[in-house]
Amino acid sequence: MRVADIRHEWQVSRDGIEVVAHGALVCPGCDAPQVIDRPLPAGERIGCSFCGRESRAREFLVRDVFDTVANEAYLIARLA
Repeated sequence: MRVADIRHEWQVSRDGIEVVAHGALVCPGCDAPQVIDRPLPAGERIGCSFCGRESRAREFLVRDVFDTVANEAYLIARLA
């Protein structure tokens, strides 16, 4: 398969927000699901409450994997 054969449709909503990725926040070190209480910038550093590993929020995002609606996460881009 060539890169040119891969088709990915981007859909931008009316309010200028585009979903880049969807999944769950999971610690890359111990695979423990993470709970957050507010929207986070993708580059903000967060720490695992189980093993203490610290990394950027986007590194905790596992695409297309979530077990409940409570741990669903979206990486979005706000378009100006």
